[in-house]
Amino acid sequence: MLPGLENRRQTTRAPISIAVKERYGRDVALCQSSDISTEGIFLARATEDGRRPGEKCWLEFNLPGSPQTIVARGEVVRHFNYSEYHLTAVRFATLAPSHRRMIQRYINGPPVAARSPQFLPPLVF
Repeated sequence: MLPGLENRRQTTRAPISIAVKERYGRDVALCQSSDISTEGIFLARATEDGRRPGEKCWLEFNLPGSPQTIVARGEVVRHFNYSEYHLTAVRFATLAPSHRRMIQRYINGPPVAARSPQFLPPLVF
């Protein structure tokens, strides 16, 4: 476990390695996810952009095998550096019920190749 990352999660998460577009005002970053729940997503990026807890953002992503783009309003819960990555835990502040159901089906579904993030060593929370 990374220092300061005690498990505060209330919902089940599943590993997922997908591209996520993250927008803060006019700034846009392309991130890679490492896990997801119906309540939030954990992201990594190579560029530093000084995210702060409480900061709002917009997220756009597709679950593996789905053509439908999920758009969610998010709130930064934690942001920290790990090796050369900048990691951000984002809670979904606004998420359509149909998108929440899609995420729940992904979490409950069989393992898929996109469940193995390639950019980070295993993180235990």
